[in-house]
Amino acid sequence: MTRATTAGQRRSLQGFTSVLLFLMPVVASLGSVVSIGGFAAARPLAAVLVVVTFLVTPRWNRVSIWIVVLIVCWLVWGLVMPHGTDAFKRLLSIALSLASVLAFVLYPWTRERLRLLGRAWLFAWIVAVIPAIYEIVSGKHLPNYLSSSPGWVRESSDDIASYFVNPNPFAYFLCAAMAVFIMASRLEKRWVRNVMLVCCALSPVIIYPTNSRLVLAVSLVMLVWMVATREVVRPRLKLLTAVSVTLVMVAVVVLISSPAIMNRIFNSFEGSGSDRLKLYMNAIWMFLSTFGLGIGPGMFENTMRRNRVPYITHEAVNPHSGVFEILSQYGFLIAALVGAALIAVAWRGMRGLGRIDEAPEYRMIRQGVVITAIMIPVLSFGDSTFLDSPIAWIQVATLLGFYCAYRQIARPVPKWARDGDPEVPERFRVVRRTLAADRRDDEPVAVPAG
Repeated sequence: MTRATTAGQRRSLQGFTSVLLFLMPVVASLGSVVSIGGFAAARPLAAVLVVVTFLVTPRWNRVSIWIVVLIVCWLVWGLVMPHGTDAFKRLLSIALSLASVLAFVLYPWTRERLRLLGRAWLFAWIVAVIPAIYEIVSGKHLPNYLSSSPGWVRESSDDIASYFVNPNPFAYFLCAAMAVFIMASRLEKRWVRNVMLVCCALSPVIIYPTNSRLVLAVSLVMLVWMVATREVVRPRLKLLTAVSVTLVMVAVVVLISSPAIMNRIFNSFEGSGSDRLKLYMNAIWMFLSTFGLGIGPGMFENTMRRNRVPYITHEAVNPHSGVFEILSQYGFLIAALVGAALIAVAWRGMRGLGRIDEAPEYRMIRQGVVITAIMIPVLSFGDSTFLDSPIAWIQVATLLGFYCAYRQIARPVPKWARDGDPEVPERFRVVRRTLAADRRDDEPVAVPAG
């Protein structure tokens, strides 16, 4: 086999890998609709993706080694506490999800491929929002809406969910996409950047009718970040901050001064809020009752359904928190490894936030990595389940993809470019003038551009 043939095959594999990467966000969003062999479609796709990525990746890195260690520890820890076929299926699902994260970490990123990932999220966002707009306009839901809930719940609920079955994962998806749009827009041409920013600005508006209060709050933080980093706003950032703080304080005073509004707020939290608190207390009880080892894969819901817990929640059986879901089922070791990974990514990103030699697009990626790493645990409280959600895993994979891409392609901006000097440094301009003055008509000399 010739070297040219090998290079051609590698290019073909890289192209195929790029197609798989582009499909991952939209396939992950279809997790509640499309399944293969009992798994969400994103899981088998992740298996194919990681195999192809192994064939094209140039080398391993420290992040990929950490992911492999996490996969091994998670599988071994889960296999020590088997609880039947469903537990093994849950464990395999997590292994495939971690494989997709590994593929994103190993992938040889470039600016073009990073733009492709951002456009993949944009495509998935558009596909997901179209049914939601239909719900808002018509007041009707898709046939799979809250399919596992009683009929009276489906008829009385007016929260939109698109094709995600449940409003919570839909809201989670929109909020996760906002961070991707803000990071990826800096790499794009003007019209694509504007489309991404408009979609980002519209996301909180669409999240509101899902009634996912926590996700809405996080989306507003993302929106503030987007506005604060715009060039037109940056010179007036202090004034904008002062005005925003003043408006928030006025709004708080108005709310506190209105008993009717406060009663409505308290009543909205009375049912779901107390159930959520009981779920978290049960998760802590599961963790402590197993001496920090965890009750095993998929056992949180089973334990809740059998009412073998100190706090009964009736119909609420999902963890509603990635933190407590991991802690209660897989114990301290896995929770510590996952937490350490997020802290390490956030810390590595924060260490260089004040750099002045960084291009604006790479500074935005660094900020996005830090904000996303911090927000993932918070955002996990807004969805029914974290480990079973393909959307949560594609968000983690995208986070690490941007982080690894930043490490691979980001380069410092030269001082002469930061200071606003002409495009060509002084020494090159002197050489250019000298060569141009001394050249003879019959001996043309190449003059550096600029």
